[in-house]
Amino acid sequence: MEQLIIGFRLDEVDDWVAILTCGHGQHVRHEPPLTFRPWVLTPQGRQEKIGWPLNCVRCDRGEPPTEEPMKPIDTVHTERLIAERFQPDHFDLLCQIHRNPAVMATLGGVRSDETTRQNLQDYVAHWETHGFGLWLLRDRASRALVGRAGLKWIDVGGNREIELGYTFLPDYWGRGLATEIAAASLAVGFERLGLEELVCFTLTTNFASQRVMEKVGFVFEREIVHTGEAMLLYRLTRKAYRQNATDREIV
Repeated sequence: MEQLIIGFRLDEVDDWVAILTCGHGQHVRHEPPLTFRPWVLTPQGRQEKIGWPLNCVRCDRGEPPTEEPMKPIDTVHTERLIAERFQPDHFDLLCQIHRNPAVMATLGGVRSDETTRQNLQDYVAHWETHGFGLWLLRDRASRALVGRAGLKWIDVGGNREIELGYTFLPDYWGRGLATEIAAASLAVGFERLGLEELVCFTLTTNFASQRVMEKVGFVFEREIVHTGEAMLLYRLTRKAYRQNATDREIV
């Protein structure tokens, strides 16, 4: 019986399983020369197969559902935050972030509304192209604007990388919210999207951001120059992320 793909997950040995509308899972490995599914190896490829039909032999056998419901990644809830996928109508909210001198002091300075409009178009297009991207952040209790964060492709240090980034309005500094959304972003990146590694980078003088990176598991790699400024580049692999999680469970 044909069922539609509604998502993907990694199994215990890092093979991809397609989650179907019926509640069953089915492996979709790329195993040349027997099975060719190169699309399963990239987030974009998997995103393009959402809604694609697969024949479910478990349905044919009348087996009950085996998979937990898939949680969307375009809206993510943490203990204190709501992270929602950037939409075209978020322009005024994004302007509040980009017009704030304190916020933008470590991000190249205040941005014009024209630049912000282009940034927003890029954020929306990134989601449409890759199936993940930056979120607008709101306070979970008050729904007030908090900042922005998430994952995006970027050219940095001479390489094409996926960056974990986070930016908060000053009223929300010093509350541990960067660590909270960074941890949620890592879970999405490594467990839901199956990314192999992520990078973070910040100014050499931004010690608060460096502490957040190290707290969630990133390891300093090297100093780089980005947009004409000295930066520290940090990296975290999926293997190290999972080992860190195992170590915390043991402790």
